[in-house]
Amino acid sequence: MGYLPLGRSAQLSTVIPSTLTRTRVAQWLCAALLLAFLVAGMFDRDPWKADEPYSVGMVLNFFRGHDLIVPRVAADPFVEKPPLMYWSGALCARLASSVLPVFQGAQIAVLAWLLVASACVGRLAQRLHGKASFDWLAPMLMLGSFGAVENVHKLTADVPQLAGAALALAALPRLARSDASSRLWGLQLGTGAGIAFLSKGLLVPGVLALTCLAALLLPAYRTRRYAAALAWAVLAVLPWVVIWPALLWHASPSLFIEWFWDNNFGRFFGFVHLGGERKSYLSDFASLIALTFPAGWLAIGALVAASRIESWRRYAVSRPELAVLWGYVVLLVATLATSSVMRDIYILSIFPALGVLGAGVRLPNWLEKTWATLAIVLMSALGLFVWTRWGLQLTGNGHVAAGPIGKWLPLDYQLAFSPGLVLGALLLLALWIAAIVLRRELGALILGFAGLTFVWGTLSTLLLPWVNEARSYRTPFAELREALPRAALSGAPKACAGSLGVGDSERAMLDYFIDVRAIQLADFAHGSRCGVLLLLDKADARVTPPAGWRKIWQGGRAGDHNERFLLMVGQN
Repeated sequence: MGYLPLGRSAQLSTVIPSTLTRTRVAQWLCAALLLAFLVAGMFDRDPWKADEPYSVGMVLNFFRGHDLIVPRVAADPFVEKPPLMYWSGALCARLASSVLPVFQGAQIAVLAWLLVASACVGRLAQRLHGKASFDWLAPMLMLGSFGAVENVHKLTADVPQLAGAALALAALPRLARSDASSRLWGLQLGTGAGIAFLSKGLLVPGVLALTCLAALLLPAYRTRRYAAALAWAVLAVLPWVVIWPALLWHASPSLFIEWFWDNNFGRFFGFVHLGGERKSYLSDFASLIALTFPAGWLAIGALVAASRIESWRRYAVSRPELAVLWGYVVLLVATLATSSVMRDIYILSIFPALGVLGAGVRLPNWLEKTWATLAIVLMSALGLFVWTRWGLQLTGNGHVAAGPIGKWLPLDYQLAFSPGLVLGALLLLALWIAAIVLRRELGALILGFAGLTFVWGTLSTLLLPWVNEARSYRTPFAELREALPRAALSGAPKACAGSLGVGDSERAMLDYFIDVRAIQLADFAHGSRCGVLLLLDKADARVTPPAGWRKIWQGGRAGDHNERFLLMVGQN
């Protein structure tokens, strides 16, 4: 038996604790990066189009307790989606009402749903890929793919639907194991499907049901235990799919039919046109390829690598947990491909599966080094650009080296110095520097997410007031409030404010910012019902006011050259 020299033994005793310490620090750094990414851009701003304003309108109505069953935007019912996101948002807004405005309080619910999704995905990836601790890469891929970065920060029904999908998908692969509890994972599967249903309707629950049936093709799922788990899942999903629809039917059968038939089946088959119609399958395919980077690309890479070892059939039999996730991905893509409507946000619920599948990839050494180097150079350059742009806007030099930025943002806007936002940006810079120092422990993929957090977070702190000015309706509607005749806000005859061509989002923001619940009118002929009329005039659909109305104000969002609002008063 030999012994190490004393110097060598002391050296090892120093190196090993140091290595363990760096690994532990890297784990905490991953948690900080994930939380920083989620928080950045979620608070300290106003609702932004396209989906947040009408969502806030429904949250506001639930917050006020006007009607807890029928979602409403301003004064009108809005049953395009079930109310779970708006219920949870109103609840969080109520709990935080003493310190936060309604919208920012409601964003706490968005953060909570995303934390649930992240926990489910990280734990599932840890078990499937044999990691010793929580797999931070999986939720980072889920949230950091191109199609998810902005959408997960928004108050939309797609966020709890994402959480429901993650919760269900965290249970379904576990049921392939012979020692899995059919009751526990069956209840979780049904609860996840129910959350997805009460968030946005039939899409994700339907795909989950098809995935559960397709799983029977795999020997691991053709068991009595799996059949019992499905029975528990059905039991768990029933309250979610029965109670609110029954209450909506009781409140208004016509609104129930509008929600269930028009917004679920009508949109899908195309006999009801409510927006979001696809342009072409080619553009949708190109969007799918681009928006699923990097999670989808890594997942396909892991699948191709596995196919070199064994055939796909043997892969499905030997790794049924991964095969069932691929089944969900394929079925969801196929369902969206057959639908007559398509928007980028619709693919959000694919990312829990892609995050887990992509986290199993093992990059070759050359690609690992290239990815890490590219991440450091590119993200550092983008972060430097954001800091430079902040300096230009801060000093009133917004027109310097603006390029195409002026198409979306007002270049004449001068940022005010905000110590809190600058401190937040400096903390993000510190996280990025720490990630570069610990890049060996983190790996190239997590380093890439750290760079994304640095750029997204810096943009969402330093430049947030500028972006908010361009995307928020606060400033133009404050001007509108000053221009409104006092009689329009009183209880006198014809005291209402009518709207024509003004969408759900804009009417919701009228209610939120200036407490005006505009009545939606069908045409000018109905304008005589109200003393004032608000028109939305768009560049591609100009509106000519009829005789008998006089314009007293016009305005719009800063930097928006497409739409303007016209405030008219009757001359009779």
